[in-house]
Amino acid sequence: MKKTSNEKISLITTERNEVDDIATFIDSALSQSLKPDEIIIADGGSTDGTLEIIEKYIKDGAPIKLVHAPGNRSIGRNAATKAAMGPIIAVTDVGSRLDDDWLKHITQPFRDNKKAMAVSGGFEAEPKTFFEKVSATLMLSPNDNIDIETWLPSSRSIAYKKEAWEKAGGYPEHTNFNEDTPFDLALKKAGYKFEDGLKAMVYWRPRPNLKEFYRQYYYYALGDGIDSLDISHFIKLSLKYAICLILTIVALFTVPVLALLPVAYILYRFSARIYRPWRKIKGLQSLLLMYVLLICFDVSQLLGYWNGYLRRKSLAGSERLVR
Repeated sequence: MKKTSNEKISLITTERNEVDDIATFIDSALSQSLKPDEIIIADGGSTDGTLEIIEKYIKDGAPIKLVHAPGNRSIGRNAATKAAMGPIIAVTDVGSRLDDDWLKHITQPFRDNKKAMAVSGGFEAEPKTFFEKVSATLMLSPNDNIDIETWLPSSRSIAYKKEAWEKAGGYPEHTNFNEDTPFDLALKKAGYKFEDGLKAMVYWRPRPNLKEFYRQYYYYALGDGIDSLDISHFIKLSLKYAICLILTIVALFTVPVLALLPVAYILYRFSARIYRPWRKIKGLQSLLLMYVLLICFDVSQLLGYWNGYLRRKSLAGSERLVR
């Protein structure tokens, strides 16, 4: 597929110490049915041999531009976008597996509509264990259930015009945590809507255990807290648990059997969230694991958000790269 000068595409990503995954990612990018004009990799300060692998690909003729951008993913994505030679930027993450037609589909809306400025791509979990399958089924909405008008896409599968990135102010470099959301909101605030590119699929492996599951959603919530996003939701969630806790304590000192009512309410609330995902897997083991995951998720949300909100001034600007 021949591209005009106004359709030049830069595929960008960030990485740090990805020696085990970088070759697989580059091979995936090079095997796209629609070839990128360049692949820009922003390195956050690798020390494990990742740079040597990238440099070998460059020496062998791969159209890779290596950008040194120590810091968080926002710094890397901004540096890569700034270094891009063309107007169209396609963004994904190392560690993900790109469908062979990903680049073609994520950039198709730009060819269909010259006024298109941002595209939301699709992504799908690729679980390898029972834990990963249950957590992915519980936490991720199928792509056919996504409302493109309201959904805020992940930057593991997104594309935008460089002009839109500039007007939105780029990725927020003050935060390492869930930086995709404020960038999406900035694009919308600048007057741009996301076009439907959900056929552009990226596959990724969910976190392998409860500790990593907690860590993932804790940091997402931490980022929301730093930017004070959706504070009304977290206030309501906090009040629900606070009321349940107070009622349980009061009941234990008065009519102990009534302490079961707040517990029953929480279980009912979880059951409503579990019903549809559980129908896809079924079994007592998966049911119990879903309850554990939801408890872990809510705890991670409450602790992460309020830690981020209360410490937002000190946490903003940290240079730790978080995946």
